[in-house]
Amino acid sequence: MHRFLIALSLILSATLLQAKCDSHAQKLVRTYSQITACKNNKILWHDGSSMLYDDGKKETFEKILTQADIEDMFTHSYRNGRYSKPPKNYDPGRYRNDIFFRKMYGNSASAVKKHLTTIHWFGQRIQVTTVNNVHKQLQKVAKALAKYPKLKKYLTPMGGTFKWRKIAGTNRLSVHSFGAAIDIRVKYSAYWRWSKGGYKYRNQIPLQIVKIFEKYGFIWGGKWYHYDTMHFEYRPELL
Repeated sequence: MHRFLIALSLILSATLLQAKCDSHAQKLVRTYSQITACKNNKILWHDGSSMLYDDGKKETFEKILTQADIEDMFTHSYRNGRYSKPPKNYDPGRYRNDIFFRKMYGNSASAVKKHLTTIHWFGQRIQVTTVNNVHKQLQKVAKALAKYPKLKKYLTPMGGTFKWRKIAGTNRLSVHSFGAAIDIRVKYSAYWRWSKGGYKYRNQIPLQIVKIFEKYGFIWGGKWYHYDTMHFEYRPELL
């Protein structure tokens, strides 16, 4: 009987894992045209390939940060609008599955470059990806922000868009590698790695800028415990 119960438990666990496609998975389907469905715990792509959605493991903060599956990307809910100092290790959107983003935008610098285009950002010419119409969404952000001249000092000269590189101090690719992120002006920005002494949350970026970016699908690194207030990346599935 004991062996039977163990076997039954394993079968039930495998069945539940196989069937898991939750509401977060459906957000990916609705948001990204390259994804056709989530079935039997697999994200299905238009080219016929698939990826495991949830490996069923519950990991520590550091483990998820470095080895996130697709489901792990929704570990923390991103809260639109007003913000305050985030709780410890609360980093909504900072957990990323590298294989997922490589599939979406390109598996190498040369592959990403094939989809880049140039747009205007307050007198600067910048390169962003056309995948998922990121370039169009960022143009909408610029148009909306241009209505508020007092905000310009926070926006330009901007810190950077496309650059195939790893996140500082890690082996993980930055979203800048995919042309789907922008750093606004560094002068008024704060980054947790620049903090001297003990941890202290810092920010000078006006809420109005954040809300406009969010309206068009970009999340803000200022809502992370490990803050990066110059950083915005296109992640509409989290909004």
